[in-house]
Parts: sequence; structure tokens; C-alpha cells
Amino acid sequence: MTMFENLRELALHCAKGTAPANFTNETVQEAFQGELAKYCSSLAQFMKNRWDLYEIIIETVDTIVPAKVIDALAPFAEVKSVPQGQAAMFQRKIGKARARKFLTQVGLSGVYETFRLDKEKYSVTPISAGGAVSIDFERLLDGADVLSDLMEVITEGMVDSVYGQIQRALRAVADANGPGPAQNRVIEAGFDGSKMLKLINIAKAYGGGQAVIFAPPEFVGEMGPDAIIPVGVGTGQGVYHPQDIDAIHNTGYINLFRGTPIVQIPQSFTDESNTKTWIDPSIAYVLPAGKEKIVKVVFEGTTQMYDWTNKDQSMEIDTYRKLGVAIEAYHYWCVYKNTDISVANGFAEFEEDIYDVL
Repeated sequence: MTMFENLRELALHCAKGTAPANFTNETVQEAFQGELAKYCSSLAQFMKNRWDLYEIIIETVDTIVPAKVIDALAPFAEVKSVPQGQAAMFQRKIGKARARKFLTQVGLSGVYETFRLDKEKYSVTPISAGGAVSIDFERLLDGADVLSDLMEVITEGMVDSVYGQIQRALRAVADANGPGPAQNRVIEAGFDGSKMLKLINIAKAYGGGQAVIFAPPEFVGEMGPDAIIPVGVGTGQGVYHPQDIDAIHNTGYINLFRGTPIVQIPQSFTDESNTKTWIDPSIAYVLPAGKEKIVKVVFEGTTQMYDWTNKDQSMEIDTYRKLGVAIEAYHYWCVYKNTDISVANGFAEFEEDIYDVL
């Protein structure tokens, strides 16, 4: 194994949080830093090796970013990576509405209509998303700045960008004037179990009688235990199922609502002050079980990386990658927005819309 191949392997392990044989996560980090130092002991040595180092960073970022998106949003998102210049094609099932129409009309005329459950193909158009990092080479030589930090910043920035665009697309559906049937969304202050049940029944109609609620922890926390006997009906405080009480006691949240599983969407923050979240905390999504994923994400080509030296001898490193997000116009999935859950200064807004509604 050459020195650069060893460095490449260590970089992937560091990014994934894994360790090869005879290493721990801590010693992997130390070994990676040590290997990097061999190529950055002087400005001349760094300039000689920088494109090989950038290639390793690019390969690592392009491996980690799609995997992180899939891990966090697997219930929603179908993710594809395609070569530069190649269109990312997705399939959308069509024809079931025709099937229902056929079944309701056949008895009137006695004539049987034939139809196919076709699949419609469409592509998602990406745009470029990127950022820049400034490195002081003196700090690099002193060990105060390290290239592994650059790799981490690029990875987190790309993941944040994808999350943001997915959330903008999903939030557009949760708007009062958004696309899709008005029956498929509830927008009100607080949580009303009967209205959530209405959405579940819509989703169940398309999922073989099964549905799943996907929601961030803030929304689930506001659902609370489901009242078997509401407050004021034969009792002053209401009656709740003991399993809900146990679930809240053990985990802080219920995990089942009237027979429908609740899956929490992982929540995190996009800023160091822990005020701006990845996921809008006020919205829950009700999807039929087994239905195709509603969000399509495409990464085109590889991350591009280039640099230049500023007058103060600091180096600015720029990166970008083509990515796109599309969301399928819906009739089989639903949203519930609890406006009592404040998102003021709490949800990371993004300046660009790069999603399509299909």
C-alpha cells in the first residue's frame, strides 16, 4: 500500500467513525493527522502534494455525504449519485386512479376497459451548491489548522445544504396554499388526535390499510399520551393508555398513535449556538406503508475543489457539487402542522430554492 493509499484509507475511516484492525477511533485520528503532516511540513511540500490531498478529501466527501442523507432521511428520500452530465432518472407509478375509475364504471355499461399500471419517468435538474474555507498556512504548519477539519467542514456543509432543500420542499406542501388536496393537511395551533386520525385514514387507503407517522421529536413531544376517555367525559383529568404512560416515562415520547407507528426523524442543529435545526420541528408527515419515497435527491458528478492564495498568504479553498431535490405532488400522503411549536429563530432558512414539485 502506497503512502497516499494509506492516507486515503485513514481519511475514510475518520469520516465514517470506524477503525481498521489494531486501531481505535482515537488512534485513527492521530494516525491520519500524522500522515497529513508528512505532506504539509513546508509550503513547498504542500503545494507539491495539494492536488493529491484534495483528491482524497473529494473522494471522502463524495462517499460520506450521500450516506449521511440516506441514514437520516431514509423514510422520505430516494438518493442517487450519477456521473457528470448524466440525467438522474426516477420513476413514478401512475394508473391507479384509472383503475379506481374503471372499477366504479364497469357495472354501468358492461364494457370492460383495459389499462396498465404504468410508470412515468422523470429527471431531477441539479444546481451547484458549495462554500469556501480559508486556511492560514502558518497555522497549518503549527498544527492549529488541519486539513481533516477542512474535510469535516465540507462534509457537514453539503449535508446541511441537502437537508435544507428537502425541508423547503416539504414545508411548501405544508403551506395552506401548497400543492395537493386540502384534505391532506391540517394546519392549526396544538395537536388534535381526531384530525391526525383523519390524515392516517387517508394514507391507509393507499398503503394496504397501514400508515406510518414520521415526525421530529419536538412534534412527537407535543402529541402526548392519547386520551382513551377525554378530559371532562366522566372524569376530570381524562384516561390514558398505560402503554403511552410507560413509553413517555421510558423514552420521553409515545411510539404508537391509535395503532399507527411513530418514527422520529433525527433532529440536529446547523449552527454552533444550537438554535437553528435541520428539520422543521412543527411538521409531521403521514405516509402509507410501503409506498414509494416522496423526496428525490440527486448528486451529479464529483465535488469540485480549487484554491488561491490571498495577499496575506492565507489560502482560500473553494468547493462545490451539483445537487438537486424534487418532491412528488401528492394525494396519498399527508402533513400535520402544529403552529404552537415555534420555529422562530429555530429552523435554518436557505436562500435558494433548488427543488421541483412534480
